[in-house]
Amino acid sequence: MKKLSLTLLLGLALIGAPQQAGAEPIRLTAAAGPVAGTSYVGLGALCKLITNAHPDANVNLIPGSDVSNPMRIQNREVDIACETVCISKSAVDGTEPFRKPVGNILSLANLRTEALLNIVVRADSGITSIEQIRERKIPLRVGPGPRGSVTQLAFEWVLNEYGITFDDIKDWGGKIYNNNFNDVSDMAKDGQVDMVVWLGPGEAWFLTELSANVPLRWLPVSEAAAEAVNKKHMLYSGEFPAAMFKGMMGRNTRTVGTWMSLIVREDMSDDTAYELTRALCEGREDVITACPQWATFTPETAWNGMPHPLHPGAERYYREKGYMK
Repeated sequence: MKKLSLTLLLGLALIGAPQQAGAEPIRLTAAAGPVAGTSYVGLGALCKLITNAHPDANVNLIPGSDVSNPMRIQNREVDIACETVCISKSAVDGTEPFRKPVGNILSLANLRTEALLNIVVRADSGITSIEQIRERKIPLRVGPGPRGSVTQLAFEWVLNEYGITFDDIKDWGGKIYNNNFNDVSDMAKDGQVDMVVWLGPGEAWFLTELSANVPLRWLPVSEAAAEAVNKKHMLYSGEFPAAMFKGMMGRNTRTVGTWMSLIVREDMSDDTAYELTRALCEGREDVITACPQWATFTPETAWNGMPHPLHPGAERYYREKGYMK
């Protein structure tokens, strides 16, 4: 596995303060998402900010995924990781994609990066709602993202609230394509796929390209389904503004989404968790300059909205600064 080695102080007294004589540099491993992805860039920016002040400790920043990161923390292979809130909820509950609860995990910060679920069909498919798919048993050809991805899981959770499973779609003559998003978009362009699903921030480039070639329709998630998946999976209710994709949305469209958070080992020292939290909060402007998608992070709201309890070291920082009462 490709590793990016960064020197990183995580657990000394104050950022910019001299290291205590004889203190041993702390060495940690951090897991983000795919190389060059948002979480990789954001976590890398945080690492760089701290190592500029304290070059004596180091951490290996490695690529990861929503499913692998909690398992790596549980197995003490990783000390801090990026994670979507909905998958953290699955880790707590021991539900799909996990077989049992995943332990040794606490929360550090909720970054509140908005990632919304796009459920997009070709306009000429005649599909206007998820209810219609169930009622007419439409042989849907759908690309819900790679198998085990947060996109596929979130979409499947939503479908389940309408009484639809992937097996149902196959039984009706449909097909599930677990190709990457770029391939599925091309298939939709060629008429081989009726629906493309994607969970992420903003306007995905492949959907932008597809919308320039094919009339599309975004299907809404009902209020009842949104409330149900919020309760079960911590997917929050969101909305696409009508102006997205150069107005192709046509109207504001209800959907669901998830946030990105930072999780750490439960057995991480309180001092280390405190310094991690302080680095993120006090270096916020530098971090979001490098990773604008993390601009949603604010210390005032970073301490709540996560399924894992807050690490005591992080809680100490938020309380000392008055962010958490």
